[in-house]
Amino acid sequence: MKDWQKYIYVVTKDNKHSYRIDYNDIDNSFKRNEKVGANYEFTLTVTYSTQYKDAFNAIQGKCGLWYNGQFYNVQRMEPGIDEHGFVTKKITCTHTIIDCLKNIRIDDPEPTEDNPTITGGNSSGSSNQNNSQPQAGVTVTKTSEKETYSLESCLHKFIDNNDQGVKFEIHGAFPSLSVEQKGSLYDWITQNFKAFGAYWIPDGLTLKVYDLATLIHKTDRVFRYMSNMTGVDLDYNFQDMVNDCWVYGGKMKKDITTVSDGASGGGGSLDSAEAFAKSPINASFGVNKQTMLNDFATKDVRVRAWGVDVNRLYDTVKNAGVSPEWFFAYDLCEGNPTSWSWLNHYANHLADPYQDAIRVCNWIKEFANSNSFTPASYGGQGVDSATAAKWDKEFGKGTIGRLYLQGTAAAVWEIAGQNSGRYGKPLSQCVGFIKSWGGHTQQAGGGSWGWPFPSVGEGKFMDAQLFGVHAGNGRPNNFHDGLDFGSIDHPGSEVHAIHGGTCTVSRAWGNGGINWYCVIQDASGLNVEYQEAFSSASDIFVNVGQKVKTGDVIGRRNTSHLHVGITKMNIQQAFGHAWSNDGTWLDPLQVIKNGGAGDSGSSSASDSQPTSSTTSEEYYSLVFHYEDQESIKLYGRHRGKPIIEDSIYDMNTLKQYVENTVQHMPATVLTIDGAHMDGIQAGDQIKLIAPELQLNVDVVLMGLEGPDEDLTGQSEDGVTLMFNNTGDAMRDVNSAIWKDVSVINNNLNPLNIYGATGQRQENHFDNQSNQKDTSKTDQPPKYTQEQMDRLSQFTDGKDVKLNG
Repeated sequence: MKDWQKYIYVVTKDNKHSYRIDYNDIDNSFKRNEKVGANYEFTLTVTYSTQYKDAFNAIQGKCGLWYNGQFYNVQRMEPGIDEHGFVTKKITCTHTIIDCLKNIRIDDPEPTEDNPTITGGNSSGSSNQNNSQPQAGVTVTKTSEKETYSLESCLHKFIDNNDQGVKFEIHGAFPSLSVEQKGSLYDWITQNFKAFGAYWIPDGLTLKVYDLATLIHKTDRVFRYMSNMTGVDLDYNFQDMVNDCWVYGGKMKKDITTVSDGASGGGGSLDSAEAFAKSPINASFGVNKQTMLNDFATKDVRVRAWGVDVNRLYDTVKNAGVSPEWFFAYDLCEGNPTSWSWLNHYANHLADPYQDAIRVCNWIKEFANSNSFTPASYGGQGVDSATAAKWDKEFGKGTIGRLYLQGTAAAVWEIAGQNSGRYGKPLSQCVGFIKSWGGHTQQAGGGSWGWPFPSVGEGKFMDAQLFGVHAGNGRPNNFHDGLDFGSIDHPGSEVHAIHGGTCTVSRAWGNGGINWYCVIQDASGLNVEYQEAFSSASDIFVNVGQKVKTGDVIGRRNTSHLHVGITKMNIQQAFGHAWSNDGTWLDPLQVIKNGGAGDSGSSSASDSQPTSSTTSEEYYSLVFHYEDQESIKLYGRHRGKPIIEDSIYDMNTLKQYVENTVQHMPATVLTIDGAHMDGIQAGDQIKLIAPELQLNVDVVLMGLEGPDEDLTGQSEDGVTLMFNNTGDAMRDVNSAIWKDVSVINNNLNPLNIYGATGQRQENHFDNQSNQKDTSKTDQPPKYTQEQMDRLSQFTDGKDVKLNG
């Protein structure tokens, strides 16, 4: 240390004058506390005297002090009077760069009148403004994907063009992480450097950033037991140790979309195994529901083993977009084991059977809507590529066969006409079960179509009663969105359902001449709306949720006419298109006459508008079980809560994050008594030698506390040095100490030299007790003559070979 560095100066607030602090104050009271990436401070008590009054008076809050080539700011000041009656100021100072780092901020702007927060203003046009149609398939997205940033780019964002004069240097390699850059730079460093595995050291107004490897600089310095240190001690903290936990990262969302077009809807065929396989996965087969539920409850092994409510299961599967008839038949074909999931797809089942059913339905929809098509095979028996290509076209997206043929080799053999042996014919078996429940081939949607007044049938209509655009009909745009059955041309009071389905709206009131109305929706989502026939709510007979078949009486007409409208759109939204010939409404006359394949009167595409259903799954794409086997071996298993990082999508980054944050070994304190050495600095690699302990290892200095012996000369007690406790070095320290623990610290006062670094602890220690024998506390330690001779030789600087 140069002569001018052996003093401390105080700089006036106007930066025009500097005054030297009394050396006696430095010698009597100066204590520093420096820990890499944490503390850079010192304390000092100055005493008023005539000679040093300028320095005393210049010391004010936030004023600067010059020490060891660096500026520090006064952060705390305690005026007082010492035992001799002199006025004193006890000050605590931190490195100037810390105040600068706190002044460098990134904050979100708050709204003002000139820059307000704007919400709303969104609008959506008619669906016919674009030609996009829902597509069946699976879409996987990263739900929590966030941009990742290098440590260097984060520091650039804070420090570039700052008004504090702060610069930075990067030394080493660091991961890129998803971290937000906001708040003060000092707080940001405190919160995030641990995850990056970074350490920082100030040098003037330069922030120097290191990883552990680049922080270390080798030296030829040596600490020798009983020479420039007098004792070694260890303390363990096992409280927060975790060596076993699950880790999850990369949150994903999977949207599984199924589409039914206007022609096929929910109709299914039982005419043959192949026709069945071409049915949609949400097909309706017209079974007697109660017969099916009773039979399934009696025969299905999983229902009996798991105590399943078959009515709830039916609703669960149907709401998930899969045909309950097929699902039930499929599970009966599969049978045991009950330890597996529904349909024997997963080798485990969820505790909740209804959630398990949803999981299996999602698998069905994913495979049935797959873009690729690869028929299953078993034992080398399958089909050629030409057949696979043919089936890819015949068994399109959303069909039962697209799932079966990719998931079950027996189904492949059945469709190909090959011998499936003991595996049977799963498609034909399903058809058999469904037929046994009264199932039969169903037309798309709600089955057959009929007329609301069957005794008249189609009857005759005037232009104003017909659907579509007819000049002079008195309506906006001359467009009529439905078909009117007049009481004169179509007499009768009982209104019959023209199509089957479920009542979704009943006894509702519509303005603008709609009056009381009801809606029947079929399995494909097609809505049939009945309006203007009912003078009161009581004239509508069906209730919401009620199943309706074609021809059922749903109400009583006591007005001049019945208006029937058909649409695939939500009924309330469709009312907004009442005067628009945009494809929202279909022509009821053509739909009834053509059994569901009617023309809307506007375009050829409008009669086959698709209906879609989307199910979403959320899950983590990265999963691993973190275990530190060495820690488990030494200390037993200590489980921690799962670590969940939604936004990390790279496994190596996730593992590195866990390595930087999980403390799988106990926090350990290494205490060395009476250490003396000048010119030491953070990052020094120092050899620790204690021959009596068979100890000769390298440790890294991470901080120091106590007097600055470069300023004051060697102190009586020495200084406190903090070493990192990572890797094999500290394990060797521990091992050696336990070989002759009685030699150390029996009568020595510890100086508290700590090994904790504030970062993740990676020490490796044996789980042994280091309690001193207190049974003979009044007796001094006893050594053999041989031990005394060897100790004397060592303290004289001679090389000593020890036997243990």
